[in-house]
Amino acid sequence: MKRDPRNILQQYKLKNTPVRVSVLEVLLGSRVALSHNDITERLKGKDIDKVTLYRTLNSFTEKGLTHKVPTEDRNWLYAIFDEDLLRPATDHYHAHFVCNKCDKIYCLPVEEHQSMQNSSIKMGFKVLSSEVRLHGLCPVCQ
Repeated sequence: MKRDPRNILQQYKLKNTPVRVSVLEVLLGSRVALSHNDITERLKGKDIDKVTLYRTLNSFTEKGLTHKVPTEDRNWLYAIFDEDLLRPATDHYHAHFVCNKCDKIYCLPVEEHQSMQNSSIKMGFKVLSSEVRLHGLCPVCQ
């Protein structure tokens, strides 16, 4: 089911601007997490500068519409995990699957991860976030 980016922005209390609509369309149309450069490439011809794109992605992340996925080379990828967009991304506990061949990163649901996140950890540690990263071959590269 294709969702209207304008309605999604309104649902997440974000102002409807042409840039936000365009960036959200790109993220909604991708099955993998995208870098700033990936998004810029897909927005060719839209005349969106780098700073505006960074601010847009940060706004999406702050509101929980997207989440940031760290890469092994200390960059960030952006993704929408919940296709239904029922809950902010900060509520989602899931694994990231990294394809060893194409380097694409996919978000995968992991129910056990939530119980691990909520479990009490001894010795005074307080878990603020956690990450599960799986490596292998994606369906396209197999």
